Order: sequence, then C-alpha cells, then structure tokens
Amino acid sequence: MRVSLQVKYAAYLSLITLVFLFAGLILIPTIISGISLNQFLLTLGFYFIVNQVVLYLFYKGKKKDPKKSVLYTFSAVSAKFLFYLLFIVIYYLVTKNLSTGYLIVFFILYLAFTLFTVLIIVKALKTN
Repeated sequence: MRVSLQVKYAAYLSLITLVFLFAGLILIPTIISGISLNQFLLTLGFYFIVNQVVLYLFYKGKKKDPKKSVLYTFSAVSAKFLFYLLFIVIYYLVTKNLSTGYLIVFFILYLAFTLFTVLIIVKALKTN
C-alpha cells in the first residue's frame, strides 16, 4: 500500500516536532534562560499546527490545475509568514515580555520549520 506524500511529510513533521520537543525539554532548563517550558511548548505547538496547515494548502493546490497550483503555493507560504508574524505580535501583547532567550528559540524554530517546508515544496515542485 502506497502512502501519499502529504501523509508521509506530515509524519516527518511530527518526527521533527518530537525531536525539538525532547531537545527543548533537555536544553531549556539548563542552557537557555528567559523562557519557560510552557512558553516553549506553546510556540512549538503553534509551529506544528501552522506547518500542517501550510502542507495541507500546498498539497490541495498541487492537485488542482497548474494555474491554481501557483496561487495555492503562494498563499500557503504567505499564510505561514503571516501566522508567525501574528503569533509573535499577539504573544508580545499578552505577555509584554520578549526575552532574548525566547527570541533565540523562536527564530531557531522558525528557521528549522521554514527550511523543512521549503525543502518539501521544492522537492514536490521538481517532480512535476
């Protein structure tokens, strides 16, 4: 039985999230100050959900005709950026605290999950 690429990459995303979860549980209390485990878990969970939505939008658009596929790809990448921007603004307004430790973790996660998403999109677009 062949597993669809969308399910395969969703599983990879879950695996990457688990790796970051375990790394965060080990590193945050010992190395990174200025961020609690609850803040880390909230941020990591948000990244996981946003990337699942982005992959869904991308693969939904990939099934459409080529003209709409470009629009879905663009909207998926744009939505990802806007969700992250909205998250950090709301997070700041609620907590009134963006420590250096939190910003470092936020941008490390942003870089890792963005790299993962871009690699998936590029690989999927190359196969067409």
